[in-house]
Amino acid sequence: MASFQIYCGKNSVLIADQKTECQTEGLTEIKYSQDLIKNCLDGVLSGNFVIFSPANELLDEMKKTFKYIEAAGGYVLNSLAQSLVIFRNGFWDLPKGKIELGESPETAAVREVMEETGLDNAPVIEKKLIDTYHFYRWGDNPEICFKKTYWYLMNYKGHGRTMPQEEEGITKAVWADDGMIDEMIGKTHRNLKILFEFKKDGRI
Repeated sequence: MASFQIYCGKNSVLIADQKTECQTEGLTEIKYSQDLIKNCLDGVLSGNFVIFSPANELLDEMKKTFKYIEAAGGYVLNSLAQSLVIFRNGFWDLPKGKIELGESPETAAVREVMEETGLDNAPVIEKKLIDTYHFYRWGDNPEICFKKTYWYLMNYKGHGRTMPQEEEGITKAVWADDGMIDEMIGKTHRNLKILFEFKKDGRI
């Protein structure tokens, strides 16, 4: 059964092929429309919703309806199992960015990690983690964007010095001990919490 968790402002929308009680408990069933996404971003609707529909087909429809963007990023660990995190525009974040034309997600993820954190050596991808999806608007532009981000677990060997990419709004690039995970979960974007939780519960 296919399903996708999509974040939309302060709301979340699960699209799933069929009902599964353990997966949809506490969610409000709703029908899909373009206005649903706009209303979630505008704060007209508030909550966590579920749409029962052929999930892959609906995902493709969303990609065609809104400005679709693909990005890639990395959850990077050093030899001390510390996490490479950035502080961007008031939130803890992970290095990521838009995939360039002709670039693979893996190549883009490594490039973005190095650009945004200033690492001396390229981290090595260990495995694919997850894909995340979210809707957003950029600044005052009314156009709605739909972004898919490919996430990879990476290992880094080097001197560890960082240099945040300030022109991208990044003010910190640090190696965080596990004791900081709760702080980061409390001050990060909803679609990134699952990655920090992976580290907290030992899946990373």
